[in-house]
Amino acid sequence: MRVLITGGGTGGHILPAFNIGRELIKRGVEVFYVGSIRGLETEMEIGFPYALLPVSGWVRKSLKHRILFFPDMLRSVFKSVIIINRFRPDAVLSTGGFVSIPVLLVSIIFGIPVFLVEINTIPGLAVRLFSYFAYRVYVGFERTREYLPHHNRILVVGIPVRSDIGDGDSKEAIKFFKLNKEKKTLLIFGGSRGAAFLNRLSRHLHTIMDKEWQFIILGIENCSELERARCLKFLDRMEYAYAVADVVVSRGGGMTIGELLFTGLPAIIIPYPYAYLDHQYHNAKEAETMRKNIKVVREEEVTPELIKDLIEKLYGKKEKIMKKSPSTRIAEEMIKNVWRD
Repeated sequence: MRVLITGGGTGGHILPAFNIGRELIKRGVEVFYVGSIRGLETEMEIGFPYALLPVSGWVRKSLKHRILFFPDMLRSVFKSVIIINRFRPDAVLSTGGFVSIPVLLVSIIFGIPVFLVEINTIPGLAVRLFSYFAYRVYVGFERTREYLPHHNRILVVGIPVRSDIGDGDSKEAIKFFKLNKEKKTLLIFGGSRGAAFLNRLSRHLHTIMDKEWQFIILGIENCSELERARCLKFLDRMEYAYAVADVVVSRGGGMTIGELLFTGLPAIIIPYPYAYLDHQYHNAKEAETMRKNIKVVREEEVTPELIKDLIEKLYGKKEKIMKKSPSTRIAEEMIKNVWRD
């Protein structure tokens, strides 16, 4: 069985594609990835065969970029025809982004079954457009059904995070971060956007919170002046951070929310206020309805004292980890449907 996966530009499209791709490969599926030459995927280790198309996004672009969009799209359609003819996939899976549009167009014309993934509450343009032709649409939240047709094709599975994100060993994590095992641990991170606000908040919290709390702060290179904090600019072992955290304070990126829901950790989500279509806020509010140990606070409402009080109320309220990751569910369900046909 062969599956072509497309989707790129931002982490919210790329990471689900990679996570599902790895689960398909574990099950003997041959995977090929198609991304954009102008997306974050160019800076990442993909891990399986791939090709990059010249098309890029339209939203929030200059007039020059919007003019170039059309010839780039046309070239991407022609290149998609070549890729699909060579790879001959049994199915195509899209996680969204403008790069998926030419691939999906060609796939539908060639009669290849199309599967879509949408991690945001409010679907993006590509998912809304191609959901009319999709065999199945995998979504993260129940409310997403309101924005899409053909409800019988929609399957609510959650956000496809790494299947091993909850497998971190707490003893190894304590050694890794050089923490005190007797103290409570607060994990603070802002993701790729808006980290500066949470970094400032973390310094205030370090000052006003009891000495029994220690901090892991991601997005800061050095914080030697904070005696109870361990800071890292970037962490590629997030399973360690989740294994040792008692409470999380974070932004509301789709993948972050997926990881919080999967691991069951109590969290305070402060959505990035300038996200496109206010995605972070809408996603966070959906998560809040799903878990009693998730609280959403708008950035303009934040005070160190308010966050401190919420942290103390949420401590000790971790819920059970999900039995099966959404990435695994999507891979298994997709294989079942493709083989059945």
